[in-house]
Amino acid sequence: MKPKRLAAIALAVGFALAGLGGNALAQAPKAAAKQPTPAATPLKLTITGKIVKDESMGGYYIQGQKPPEVFRILNQNPKVLENYVKSGKSVNIEARSEMGDNLVIDKIEGKKYQEGKAK
Repeated sequence: MKPKRLAAIALAVGFALAGLGGNALAQAPKAAAKQPTPAATPLKLTITGKIVKDESMGGYYIQGQKPPEVFRILNQNPKVLENYVKSGKSVNIEARSEMGDNLVIDKIEGKKYQEGKAK
């Protein structure tokens, strides 16, 4: 009876050590020094389209003809944009994308564009 009991104890100790050793082996390796992720560079776009005003869409936006898409203007200047709305003409706009279809306008018809001042 002693040999069976001794074998059972040895087997139990073996399983216990294997369980402890397995955890030690399963540890994640030390993290390498984290490199900062580079900031996403904004996509520059040239758009041909009409500037339209609709308060339900947040004010002014661009109804693009090339590319055919609607873009929201983030840096709105009502004094400048209202003239383009009234004319109803298509204009060439140089802008950069800020998260999807939200744009920051740099130039309209080759003229530098500045955001309006907050009230």
